[in-house]
Amino acid sequence: MNEERSEAGGIYLFETAEAANAFALQVTAMLSADPTFSNVSIKQFGVIEALTAVTRGPVAPARGTTFAGLAAAAMAAVPGITPAEAQRRLDADPYTLVIDVRDAADIAVTGTVPGALNISYGALTYQADHQAPEPWRAPQLADHSRPVITTCILGPLGALGGKLLHDMGFTDVAILEGGVQAWMEAGLPVATNGKS
Repeated sequence: MNEERSEAGGIYLFETAEAANAFALQVTAMLSADPTFSNVSIKQFGVIEALTAVTRGPVAPARGTTFAGLAAAAMAAVPGITPAEAQRRLDADPYTLVIDVRDAADIAVTGTVPGALNISYGALTYQADHQAPEPWRAPQLADHSRPVITTCILGPLGALGGKLLHDMGFTDVAILEGGVQAWMEAGLPVATNGKS
């Protein structure tokens, strides 16, 4: 609202295009009937969910969401860090744990961050659960405050792993942006078959 210029505006988010259209028609009719309003303009824009996730915009996941939708929601909930920042954290605090959530066969083909613990996403669901029977749990995840960085080859599955840990009460979780691929492109060392 700018009273000096006699202008007002706003941004509204709607769950569906139909809801946005209905609101636009209602507001247009209301404002057109009032002679104190002129120059009414209503513009509709789509939401780019992947970019909105980066800025942590309040966009609800679509009904019947997809893998990309789940990953975008995860990236909105858990901070991402660059490979350089991940390396800095690992150098600064050796207690930081990197978890590669891919299947071991996939890691064998591409390699991973040196020292990364391989817990596939499916196994992470119970290995990080402090209520699960003790033999099912990963001892490296006993401390909910331990700094953890999750990854996969490109990032989305690592994001889901990070969100899972966040939802389970881990307080210092980050996602490796771009995954192991970005790590390699940054010229950082890669471990293959357990060796750097």
